Parts: sequence; structure tokens; C-alpha cells
Amino acid sequence: MIARTLFTQMLAAACGLSLALACDPPQCIDGPAQSPLDTAACEAPPVAADPQVAVAHAQWLETGDLVITWTSFGLECGTRAADVELTGDCERTGWVFTVEIPPELAVAGTIELDAHPEVIGTMTVMDGGNGGKTGTIGDEPFFTGYLELTQVAAGCVTGVLHGFGSGIADPTLGGPELNGGFLAPTC
Repeated sequence: MIARTLFTQMLAAACGLSLALACDPPQCIDGPAQSPLDTAACEAPPVAADPQVAVAHAQWLETGDLVITWTSFGLECGTRAADVELTGDCERTGWVFTVEIPPELAVAGTIELDAHPEVIGTMTVMDGGNGGKTGTIGDEPFFTGYLELTQVAAGCVTGVLHGFGSGIADPTLGGPELNGGFLAPTC
């Protein structure tokens, strides 16, 4: 009787394990949300943060280029829009914008994005389990609007987005238009 009960419990546990493995939610690229500790080295931007931006981060490349990424969900610092895989396995809806700014523009000031095709942009828009799209347009301006950099330092880049977006009418690749401040600690 004890052997039969033990066998039944083991069988139930094994079946439960196989069901749990089959029912695990799909894995999505994900990281932590930004905390005040992450942004401690950042000066506050002159305007309120854009509420659509959950996380922003910056990276300095060896070439002197500055890479800034904004996203509507948590991402590890260093993850770019092109790194986010689009599969039907991820049930997330959201977006990731990444810009690469050459050294001569990576200073405090305002960049009119339409006038600077050397600012390379990539965007990924995710549409739940329906995948999504990633886009970039070679040497053409990809994002429109203005990117105002108010603090450009080793530990943090802060600024303001003015009408920042893709300028693409296709809603699956258009993404949101961002207006407001951001804090982007560096990796």
C-alpha cells in the first residue's frame, strides 16, 4: 500500500512537471525597470519625463559614438532595438528605439533629426503574439523631431524628446511619438 501511494505520488509529480513545462509562458527578452538608484548619476531634465518611456540607457562606443535606447518595457542596459527578436512566442506589445549619434553631435545641444542623416536609427515594434517589425533606413533620417541633450557625461545622458518618432505612417512600424524628458544611465 505504501509502495502504491509513493508510486502514485511520483507519477503525479512527473505528470505535473511535464504539464508545467508544456504550459510555461514564452520567454521574452526582458530586463529590470529603471530605479532611482540606476539614475542617481543623472541630472534631471528641464521638463517632465515622457510617461511612455519605461527605460532608457546610453552607451559610449570606442569610436566616440553615443548610442541611446528608449523602450516601453524593461531591457538590460546595452540591449538595442535590433537585438529584440520578433517571434510569435513572445506575447509582449511595445517598442524599442535606438539611435547612434556620431561624436561631433554627442554634446549638449539640440539635434534636428531630419537634418542629420548621420544619426542612425533603429526601431522595433512588437505586436503581442503576432510578432512585429524592426526597421532602419540606411543613410536616410529614420527618426523625426528633435533630440535635445541636456547632460552628456560618462555616467548618464539626459535630455528631452520633441516630436521624436519614426515619421512612418505604417502603424506596425510607426511606434509612438515621444515628447518629454529622459534619463539614460550609461552601461
